[in-house]
Amino acid sequence: MILGSPGWLVSHEGSEHARLRTIVAPAFSNPRVKLLAQQVEAIAGQLFETLAAQPQPADLRRHLSFPLPTMVICALMGLLYEDHDFFAGLSDEVMTHQHESGPRSASRLAWEDLRAYIRGKMRDKRPDPGDNLLTDLLAAVDQGKATEEEAIGLAAGMLVAGHESTCAQIEFGMLAMFRYPQQRERLVGDPSLVDKAVEEILRMYPPGAGWDGIMRYPRTDVTIAGVDIPAESKVLVGLPATSFDPRHFDDPKIFDIGRDENPHLAFSYGAHYCVGMALARLELKVVFGSIFERFPALRLAVAPEELKLRKEIITGGFEEFPVLW
Repeated sequence: MILGSPGWLVSHEGSEHARLRTIVAPAFSNPRVKLLAQQVEAIAGQLFETLAAQPQPADLRRHLSFPLPTMVICALMGLLYEDHDFFAGLSDEVMTHQHESGPRSASRLAWEDLRAYIRGKMRDKRPDPGDNLLTDLLAAVDQGKATEEEAIGLAAGMLVAGHESTCAQIEFGMLAMFRYPQQRERLVGDPSLVDKAVEEILRMYPPGAGWDGIMRYPRTDVTIAGVDIPAESKVLVGLPATSFDPRHFDDPKIFDIGRDENPHLAFSYGAHYCVGMALARLELKVVFGSIFERFPALRLAVAPEELKLRKEIITGGFEEFPVLW
């Protein structure tokens, strides 16, 4: 398990969480993310061409949804694109085996390998800094705002979180477009709807979609809606269920890319809201704003019910996503 590791934001609360979060927040600010927009578009375009060169049917997961978020996080961190397969695989291992425990668990070993990789890359940045997250983290260490181990943990955590969740959102979003062809036609006919389309994808298929919920462990006694929850209890949080609350959404079971009021909780809420949400939104907007222009006849190669959910991984997604065009 990686809970409790230095720099893993989910493991910290209160002032410690705020301190660590402040260190990485500038790298995911709207201005910094806007500077990445052209790179994200170029990466997506490159992957579209790679997909187009494959024999049909081709696996959209292998050629788009899996590599794109990792290549983007490379750009943000100042890492080599050539390394993306390596640490994407480690990220997958970390998130797939979270049910295991012990110092030799697959998750723990992958997490330590990922930290070792980040440690080496951060040290390489000292003589060659730049406008990237690893340089920001080195500055935080030099200024006494974080220890080196915390900085390494922050970078590794951002890599894992930034890759896995966005990968799943691309796949669930594509599934939604195939399941609701009229909504896809609306988007193709009016590309200005892409922002609302992305928010509707996030509402309908938030991180953890396909799971019964996400486990949380309160550190203190808490009362929610009149229910007393003792500290250290195991609490199964059904985040996806919030997307279908009729008190907050009109016709919540309908996928509507023109939805005006969309107060979803896909990026959580409060102190732990997703620090990378601007980057995730950018990636989704680039994909859904351009993929049907490049592949007008894109369609699933199997019936939707034949897609196999990745039930062993926290963020969900599919084992394969075969498509034709």
